[in-house]
Amino acid sequence: MQSNRIQYSDAKVRCFFRRHKTNSLAQKLGASKRKYRKFSAVDIILSYWQLLSTGEFSYDKWAIQIGLLTNKAISGQALWKRLGKEMTELLKVLLHKSFQQKYNTFLSPAVFDYFTNVYIQDATHFSLPRVMSSIFPGSYSRFGESATAKIQAIFNIRSGLFAGFNLASFRDNDQKDSARIIGQLQEKDLVIRDLGYFVLSAFSKIIRKKAFFLSRFRYGVCLLDIQTGNPLDLHKLVKNKNGAIDMQVKLGKKEGITCRLIAVAVPQQVANERRRKAKNDRNKTANHKKGYMELLGYTIFITNVPDQIWDIEQVVKAYRARWYIEILFKSWKSNLKIKNNIPERYITPTRAEFFFYASLLMVNILVLPVFVDAFNKGLAQGKYISILKTCAFISVNIILFIQNSDPKSLIKSILQSCQYESRRRRINAIEYLINTNP
Repeated sequence: MQSNRIQYSDAKVRCFFRRHKTNSLAQKLGASKRKYRKFSAVDIILSYWQLLSTGEFSYDKWAIQIGLLTNKAISGQALWKRLGKEMTELLKVLLHKSFQQKYNTFLSPAVFDYFTNVYIQDATHFSLPRVMSSIFPGSYSRFGESATAKIQAIFNIRSGLFAGFNLASFRDNDQKDSARIIGQLQEKDLVIRDLGYFVLSAFSKIIRKKAFFLSRFRYGVCLLDIQTGNPLDLHKLVKNKNGAIDMQVKLGKKEGITCRLIAVAVPQQVANERRRKAKNDRNKTANHKKGYMELLGYTIFITNVPDQIWDIEQVVKAYRARWYIEILFKSWKSNLKIKNNIPERYITPTRAEFFFYASLLMVNILVLPVFVDAFNKGLAQGKYISILKTCAFISVNIILFIQNSDPKSLIKSILQSCQYESRRRRINAIEYLINTNP
C-alpha cells in the first residue's frame, strides 16, 4: 500500500503494524528480543485489545488472549515480564505515527469551510487504584488519597482522528496544557476549547501562527475598548445591547489581544440551572458576585475569526462541535470498556501508561477509521451512524476486526445495526453540524 491516505475497508488492522515494521521497531527499542519466539510485541498489543472487550483484567486472562492469537500456550508470568518501559516507549512511537496518518475526510460542515484543520481540545479522567496516588494524584478527599489519570486529547474533526494525547494527573490543570497544540498549528487552522484552556499568552501564539481560536470568555479578564483602550464593563454592555453583542475588543491589560467578543442570551431555564450550580459551588474562591450571576444568563465567546467568515449564529454552531469529543470520551469508557482494565495488583506507573497508550492506539488506528468509513458510507445512504453504537459493536466483535475478517462485511453490519434512533424533536450532534441551517 503506497498511499498514506487510507480508510478501513482498504486497510485491515494489521496493515498499520506492517507498514511501520512494528516488530523490528520493538527490537530496536528493546521491547522485544530474539529469545522471545512465542509472541511478538504486536501480539501483546492486539491481545490487550481483545482483553478490553471482556471488561475483566488478569495477566492469566490476557495470556489466554495471546494464545488465541498465536495458537501457543503462554503464561501470565511470561507476559507480565514483558511489560517494561520499552513496551510503553514503543506504544508512544506508534501513537505518534498514528497522528500522522491521513484518512478520508470525516466532517466538512459549511461552518468550517474556511479552515484547513479544525482541532477540538479537551480532557477526560480515569480512576486508578489508590496505590498510584503518588504518581497520578486525584482530588482531595476526606476518605484519603485517591488516584486519577487525566488524558488531554486533541481531536481533528476534519479527519475524524485524534492529533495528540498527553497523559497527566487529575491535579494537572488544563491551562498547563493550553500551549501544547501551538507546535502543530498551521496557517488557517482553527482551535476550539472550553474555559479550562483560557490562557491569554496561548491566544497570542495562535494569532502569530495566523491560525484561529474559539473559546468561552472567562469572567474577570480585563476587557478594553478597541479605540480608546479604556476598560469595558461587560455587564453594562450586555444590558445596553439587550443581550446580543458582537464587537471588537482587546483582552488583557498587558497582552492587548484584539478579538471579537460575542454574547448570546440563553433560555431562562438554562440560566436558572447555571445559577443554581453556581450557588452550590463548594469552591470558596469562586467569584459569585451579582454581576457574575447575571452574566450566567448569556453564553459569551471570544474569537479572532472575522465576521466576514462567521456571523453570531455560526459562532454558536461551531462551538457546539465540542459536543462530539465528549461523546467520544463516553464511548471510550462505556462502550470500549477502557476504564475497566486497570488492575489493582502489580500496577506500576509504566504499566499504567501501557494500558492507557495501548487503548488510545486502538481508538486511533482501529475504532475511528472503522467509524469514519461506516459514517461516510452511511451518509451516502442518508443514514447517520452512532459512534457509541459503533464502539459497542467493535468491542463485541473485536476478534473479527483483529483477525483480518472481511472488512466490507463488518462495515455492512455496522450500517445495519449502528444507526441513530429516529427522533422527531431532537437531532444528534452530527446532524446539527452537517445541517446547513444554524
